[in-house]
Amino acid sequence: MSLRARIYFEELPSPELKTQAQIIHNGLAAHPDLFPNPPITLPNFQTQINDFNIKLQERQSGATAAVSALRRAHTALAKTLRTLGQYVNSLALNDAERIAQSGFPTYATRRPPNHAPPPAPENLVLRHGTLSGTIIARYRPFRRRSVNEVQICLANPLEEANWKTASYFRSGKAELTQLPPGALIWVRVRTLGLKGLFGPWSDPAQIRVL
Repeated sequence: MSLRARIYFEELPSPELKTQAQIIHNGLAAHPDLFPNPPITLPNFQTQINDFNIKLQERQSGATAAVSALRRAHTALAKTLRTLGQYVNSLALNDAERIAQSGFPTYATRRPPNHAPPPAPENLVLRHGTLSGTIIARYRPFRRRSVNEVQICLANPLEEANWKTASYFRSGKAELTQLPPGALIWVRVRTLGLKGLFGPWSDPAQIRVL
């Protein structure tokens, strides 16, 4: 039996969702050494919570627009908690105390955790975004719910020092922005596994930035 952070919060009533989100934010903020580089920055997370609270108060008017706005915000905040919960689970390593420090509630599962590094993501495809200097990367990680590191290279891809981390993304899509137009860019992806171990890099893909 192993312990996991709960990651699904869609069914919580909105007032409880707001409270749970704030507890999780405060837990992550209090332990940056245990949970560095979350896939959603804590300032952005707090802004989302504050916006959700405003919509929760506006819903009291009963106006159709306010009810719809809260419903959309509820879905978005639950999605954020799911992403952060997956990140916590990837680092907590079945450690109940560490999960508790994150602010996430826990649940028990009978399936033993797989500590082997995850395989490299497959089918990495790049396309241009709608804005200049933007690239959309799609790939297929071994686990659909996962945290993935995306790196870019603007020089010789055979030189390891030329690769730089763009950011961390959940699941199989990454949007890369503020890239130099006209540059030939290489992209590669790897998945974060249990015990904080990354799997191997995907085969790189290249595209010229527009």
